[in-house]
Amino acid sequence: MAGKPNYEVTFETSGKLFPAITGTWPGLDKPIRAGIFDIAAEITTDVQEQLVAGHGWVTGRLRGSIGARQFSNLGYEIRSGAVTGEPVPYAYWIETGKRRGRQTRFRGYQMFGRAAKKWNSNRARIDKIMADHVLGAMQ
Repeated sequence: MAGKPNYEVTFETSGKLFPAITGTWPGLDKPIRAGIFDIAAEITTDVQEQLVAGHGWVTGRLRGSIGARQFSNLGYEIRSGAVTGEPVPYAYWIETGKRRGRQTRFRGYQMFGRAAKKWNSNRARIDKIMADHVLGAMQ
């Protein structure tokens, strides 16, 4: 669908963690992957928690369809239908308020956009999750 919003939460790290990703520190690739998985899980929860009664919650179908799907070695996407492969047809409308490319009176809830904004400004939480996994593996 043309014009789909593409919200991203990205983070980069360099220094002592970088060799773990390239395989020169055996044993740290699993904690790094686990940390990234936990970040994706928390972002998923943040999106789901915005769908409450009176704010996008009717049957729970959309909320239950939101999940994280690994799409690359260290990349995850959070979307409707990520687990089942069948997105809820009205997810785009609930997010943006647009139907057939036109803005409706309903402006959308922007739950994915809000979660992306929160996590892009939440580097301390990302660092803590990653550090807990890596330091835990080094003990």
